[in-house]
Amino acid sequence: MISPYIFRELSFIFYRFRHIIIYTIIGFFSIICELVIRSFLIYLSIDYIFSSVVSITIGILIAFYLNIKINFFIKKNLLAKALFYYFIISIFSITIQFLINRFTNLQFNTFYNYEIERILISGVVFIFAYILHKNFSFKNSAKLGVAIYASKETDVHNIFQKIGVYPDFIHVDIVDETFVKDSSEINFSKYELIKKYWKKQEIHTHLMTKKPKRLISAVSRFSDLIFVHKEIDDDLDQIKEISKQNNCNVGIVLHAINNYDSVLEKISDNFTNIMVLSIPKAGFSGQKFLEKSYDLINKINQIQKKKDINLFVDGGINKENIKYINAENIISGSDVLNNKDPREQIMRLKTFGRYI
Repeated sequence: MISPYIFRELSFIFYRFRHIIIYTIIGFFSIICELVIRSFLIYLSIDYIFSSVVSITIGILIAFYLNIKINFFIKKNLLAKALFYYFIISIFSITIQFLINRFTNLQFNTFYNYEIERILISGVVFIFAYILHKNFSFKNSAKLGVAIYASKETDVHNIFQKIGVYPDFIHVDIVDETFVKDSSEINFSKYELIKKYWKKQEIHTHLMTKKPKRLISAVSRFSDLIFVHKEIDDDLDQIKEISKQNNCNVGIVLHAINNYDSVLEKISDNFTNIMVLSIPKAGFSGQKFLEKSYDLINKINQIQKKKDINLFVDGGINKENIKYINAENIISGSDVLNNKDPREQIMRLKTFGRYI
């Protein structure tokens, strides 16, 4: 009988390395399929080269399909781009395999050696191919961030005990009196603790204020990406310039309660990182997902087909609605932190309920 602690640790190991584990299994399966198809075509007296080309192509398509269904979540509007990269990288990888064969004189072109050598040499370039696919073919696969308020009430140590290093990034919420009248005092020292506990994760900051300009310099010291709302009193171009001077990227927040139809194209021209705030009131955690957010998310996805946009969705996300949210970056606060098993909930949201 496996103890809950051991099971939890094994689950974590699988979660951390699931992409490469599943990629390996799929890769081996696709090569077996490829070799079976090739042998069948040759049995039908079809030319060796033609049989190899057809079987390799089918094997690549099988591997891609299984990866996007089981391993990596890629939005529908980005599938064509992902397939293009996957096919090019796979062909490049296979070309390297044949070159290795040629210069090592392994008789790769003979019928009896082909199957074994194809498997052995593909293993040699496996990690190389995986790294390329991870950074190009599947670079837009889903990521999950956990939201933490930068206020004196926030216990960063306790949050770390709950979630560990499971999140892909940490999302810091800052709220001031211009957004919420009775908001808590901003505590910038929380950033020091956040950087200490999550050394390898990116830190993103969501500034819920009408006057973000005065805060940019302070938060940019700790942030890789800063989000400001479209509805602010400060000039957005100045915000972008100050952020640039502080070596920090800036994104725009679109609150789903508003209508952006007339300006959405212009916004997407000026900002690569766009966040949809999908709750009724900014600055309050634990709210329900705003149904009209789906419409805004879908419109941004349509624009994403022709523009380079990194879409974030924040607010009210849970295990029931996650499968309907078509975004590559998901942010969750109370749904994770108030869960009886926060780490398991992160895995559940990150994998869209595939494994738990």
